[in-house]
Amino acid sequence: MTGSIIVFNATSSPCHVFVSKYSRSSADDSWFTLAPGARDSWARDGWEVVAFKNDRDSDRGGVYVRVDSTVTFHGLHNITWG
Repeated sequence: MTGSIIVFNATSSPCHVFVSKYSRSSADDSWFTLAPGARDSWARDGWEVVAFKNDRDSDRGGVYVRVDSTVTFHGLHNITWG
């Protein structure tokens, strides 16, 4: 089931995003900064956690999604996917 998970930052501020690598152990599961209005994709093969954190790493939010999903970040506690 090779595909990707797309993350879109729908805010006016940068966001910090992490995509787990449960389905692809060779993938990178580091934290990345996504610019306002930007989108990026992560190659994965199955279900993964997509998480976000604030600048101080004092609050986080996230979702568990299948490959070929798009996750849209509106804020730490307003994350949509489909």
